[in-house]
Amino acid sequence: MHYSLWIGLRHLGTKRRSGFVSRVTLVAVGGTFVGVATLIIVLSLMNGFEKELRDRIVEFNTHALVFSRTKEAWDKIDSVAAKVEKIPEVISTSLFVRGESLIYYELIPGVKVKIKGVIVKGVNLERESNVSTVIDSFKPVVNSFDVKWFEDEEQKPGIVLGEDLAKSLRISIGEKVSLVTAPTRLQAGVMNPRTREFRVIAFFKTGVYEFDSRFAYIDISEAKDFFDLEGSTRGFGIKLNDIYQADKIDTKIQDLLHSYEYGTNNWIRMNSNLFSYIKVEKILMFLLLALIIMVAAFNLVGMLTMVIMEKRSEIGILRSMGASSGGIMSIFMIEGTIIGFIGTLLGVIGGLTATIILKQIHLDLPPDVYFIDTLPVVVKGMDILMISVASLVISIIATVYPSWEACHVLPLEAIQYD
Repeated sequence: MHYSLWIGLRHLGTKRRSGFVSRVTLVAVGGTFVGVATLIIVLSLMNGFEKELRDRIVEFNTHALVFSRTKEAWDKIDSVAAKVEKIPEVISTSLFVRGESLIYYELIPGVKVKIKGVIVKGVNLERESNVSTVIDSFKPVVNSFDVKWFEDEEQKPGIVLGEDLAKSLRISIGEKVSLVTAPTRLQAGVMNPRTREFRVIAFFKTGVYEFDSRFAYIDISEAKDFFDLEGSTRGFGIKLNDIYQADKIDTKIQDLLHSYEYGTNNWIRMNSNLFSYIKVEKILMFLLLALIIMVAAFNLVGMLTMVIMEKRSEIGILRSMGASSGGIMSIFMIEGTIIGFIGTLLGVIGGLTATIILKQIHLDLPPDVYFIDTLPVVVKGMDILMISVASLVISIIATVYPSWEACHVLPLEAIQYD
C-alpha cells in the first residue's frame, strides 16, 4: 500500500481529530448525501411523469394520421388507407371524423342546463380498437353505438363521454344530451347551428384530464352526417410497430401519397413542445440541485483546510523525510475523495430507498393542473451513473486547492515550533 493512501485512511480513522473538524467532515458527507439523494428522487419523479404522460398520450391518440383536405380526397380515403397499410411498419388504420361542438344537458328540465365545449370524434369501434386503447377503457363495455337495448321508444344515437366531462355535466348512463355544431351557411344565407340528441351509453377514462374532460365518441356515420366537411377533420389514424419511428414513417407516407390533397401528422410532432419543455426542465433541475453538491464541496474544502492546519507539523516531518510534493498532495486528495465517495454512496442508497417507498405509496396529482392524476416513479440507470460521476468529480475538484496548499508547506516552517 502506498504511503499516501495509508496516511489518508489513518487521518479519516483517527480518534484524535478535533471535534470541530469531525463535525465539518460529517457536514461534508451529509451535504453530498442530500444532494445525490435529492437528485435521484427528483429525476426519477420527472422520468415517471414524462413516461406516464407519453404513454397515455400515445395510447389515446394514434401514432400517426392522414387527413383529407378536399371532398374528393375524402371520397378516396378507403383506397388511400389500404395503400398505407401495405407499408411494413404500419400495423392497422382506422377512419375518423373529428369536430368541435357544444354539449348541452338539461340538469333540471326547463330550469337548469349545463353547456360545455367538447371535441367529438366519430369512429368505427372495431377498427378504432386496433389503433387506440381508449376503446378498451369504455365502461360499461360496448361493442357498438347501438342503443336498442334501452327499453323506451326514443331511439337516439349513442355517445360515449370522458369521465371527467360526465362529472362536470353531472350526467349518468342512459340520459340524453344534445350536441350543437358551429353555425353553417344554408342556401337562404341564414346561419343556423346543427343540433342533434344523443343517449349516453358509456364513459371512458384515460387518466389524462385534457382528454377525459373534453372528448366524446360517436359512430363515424353519425359524425359524417352531423359535421360538414369544412367544420371537421376527416382522415384515418395509424398504428405503428415502433412509436419512436413515427417521424420517419410520416415522411414515408408523404412520399407514398405525394399529393396536396392529403396531410400527415404524428404524435411526436403534435406533442414536441410539451416533451421539449420536460427535457429542458430536467436539465435545469439537474443543474439547480447540483448546487447542493457544490455546497458540500465547499464544506469539503473547509474541512481539508482545517485538517492541513492541524497536521502541519506532520506534513513538515514527512517532507523532511523525503516525501515528495505529489505524495503530500495525494494524501489529502485521497482523504477528500473518500469523503465524497462515502457521501455519494450513501446518497445513492438513500435516493433509491426513497424511490422504492414512493413507488409503493403512489403520488396523487390534481389532474386539471398536471394533465395526469397519478405520478409513477421511473429510475434510470444512466441517471444514477451521471449523478454519481458528477458528485465524485466535484468532490475530487474540491480537494485540489487545499491539497496543493499542503504540498507547498515548507518543512522548516512547519516543525520549527515543535
